[in-house]
Amino acid sequence: MTLVDAVRARSPFHRQRWHGLPTSAWREFPVVDKARMMADFDTFTTVGVRRDDAMRLALHAERHRDFSATAGGCTVGLSSGTSGHRGLFLVSPAEQTRWAGTILARAIPDLRPGHRIAFFLRANSRLYERTGSLVRFRFFDLMQPLGDMIAALTAFAPHLIVAPPSLLGLLADARENGSLRVNPTRLISVAEVIEPQDRLRVERVFQVPVGEVYQCTEGLVGVTCRNGSMHVQEDVMVMQAEPVTPDDPARIAPVLTDLWRHAQPIVRYRLGDVLRLDARQCACGSSWQRIAAIEGRQDDLCRFPQHDDSLRIVFPDVIRRMVLLADARILEYRAHQESPGMLHLQLDVSEPAAFAEVAARVHSMVAATLHEYGCRATGVSVSQGIAPQPAGAKRRRVSSSGWSAPTPPAVHR
Repeated sequence: MTLVDAVRARSPFHRQRWHGLPTSAWREFPVVDKARMMADFDTFTTVGVRRDDAMRLALHAERHRDFSATAGGCTVGLSSGTSGHRGLFLVSPAEQTRWAGTILARAIPDLRPGHRIAFFLRANSRLYERTGSLVRFRFFDLMQPLGDMIAALTAFAPHLIVAPPSLLGLLADARENGSLRVNPTRLISVAEVIEPQDRLRVERVFQVPVGEVYQCTEGLVGVTCRNGSMHVQEDVMVMQAEPVTPDDPARIAPVLTDLWRHAQPIVRYRLGDVLRLDARQCACGSSWQRIAAIEGRQDDLCRFPQHDDSLRIVFPDVIRRMVLLADARILEYRAHQESPGMLHLQLDVSEPAAFAEVAARVHSMVAATLHEYGCRATGVSVSQGIAPQPAGAKRRRVSSSGWSAPTPPAVHR
């Protein structure tokens, strides 16, 4: 029985939605997204778990930091995602076992029995603890104080550290100042997008490579190979590409079909991320699709007016270059757009007394870059210091308020 046939037989939502459609045409089935999945959760899954029951269990686990409970025999997880909208996921025991073997084999190919893995996440899960039979695994709760985590990590002496890039940066700080004394053989970035400058710094401090796993509530999408390229895991996940704009085929919105997920089917699911693809063959020999960059959420694309007042999309990597190339004294930044043409930048700089000079250079770089591509800002503000994020929240250096605007005809590359 194919995945589509099995889902059609056991999921009332999909049975109705796919009524009359031949299984062979599954690549053209209507798409779903997180909002639709959550709205129809009671009939969406194949295991009969109700959304209210799953949410109650997931929230209890979050509040009490106990992630051992299951619903209908499935692990239950709660994901805020980069968009900030809560989502539930269910994973069966068989799916957990497959996931554990796949992630260990591909993300950590040199793993040996007895290796110690430190896993930093906002929430623990049986999904991750499936690795415990092969290695010594320890979950570090991102909700705990940083000093406590550093002391515990030093005592654990891991061979591998798996963590969001924002936490990897803090661990690099701790290693440089001597409070963290560990020598991992490999680092894995998860949960957030790791930007090039962050990767280079972490690799320099720890003197080991940083791999990356692109995984979300909807499944395992991509893993970096030994050459550092991220490949779609095409034997696990089918990724179809929807262009973000008609004149830039390399930038796409992925529509996912997870070939292993049955409990909570992911078939023709629009993720909402923006990816930049790389059509070149990888030196590692894999023919699987390469992902050049994960650029952020579709909701968080910025827009600026052109000279004819039509709007042009500006992708997050453009904002990043604007800021980081403006002045070498910029240590950290956050950019937010409240409305088209507006941009607010928060900066941390290495010489606080020179902030006015740095801010002026940022203003000049933003204006020059936008002018080069025929668009302009209607308002740019630059402030000193970055507002703290809630504990465990995913870092989004470039964001927008999700306002609605018609799709523009041109793209700023």
